[in-house]
Amino acid sequence: MLDTELHRATLEFARALGHAPAVAAYRAATEALDADPGAQALLAAVREQQSTLARLQEKGQSPTQAQIDAFRQSQAAIRESETIMTSLWTTNDVKAFLPVVARYVTRSLGFDYAQLVAPQSC
Repeated sequence: MLDTELHRATLEFARALGHAPAVAAYRAATEALDADPGAQALLAAVREQQSTLARLQEKGQSPTQAQIDAFRQSQAAIRESETIMTSLWTTNDVKAFLPVVARYVTRSLGFDYAQLVAPQSC
């Protein structure tokens, strides 16, 4: 349980982190993606196509040319979707930014913060 001072400091850290350009852009892009039913439908279609192609491969079967063409068209549509591409770019940016933040926290604490909070398997 966090004491009151630590709780306040944690909230302030989270607020400050939320104002960082990479985090703010990621949040905005995620909200835009969530609010775009066309982009959501396109992503769902691509996931289904990928799943179908993977099942075929597991069975040792080859996809039809129509399946390949449909998948390529869906990939092109994703590349043309500003909402989806912005989401991908900002996700990459925030994934590059957060380890930098973790390194600062690590230096401040004097031990590897990121390693301690990462999920561990037995």
